[in-house]
Amino acid sequence: MTNTRFAFLLLMLTATLSGCATNPNVLQMHKVTAETLGLASTDELTMGPVTKGTPDFLGGTQLTFEATTAKGRKFNCSTYMTPGILLEPPKYSRLTCTK
Repeated sequence: MTNTRFAFLLLMLTATLSGCATNPNVLQMHKVTAETLGLASTDELTMGPVTKGTPDFLGGTQLTFEATTAKGRKFNCSTYMTPGILLEPPKYSRLTCTK
């Protein structure tokens, strides 16, 4: 393999990995949390600050936050965020909310 090909492949790999979305999409989390708690609208929910854990070897991160409903019920919630590739948004799984 020539140096030019190696440099091109390295550049393509770097460009692909740099396009991964690793910032939480708080609006999407807000919507999914409201649905999980059985609320009719996201207007009935406020979320506290999102705390991001240490990323694993694939870039996935555990996120924790506090959710409060309009009636004053408080939940400690957590979800696992998998980064999106290139222009895809991050995906969320294993959302759990406990009182």
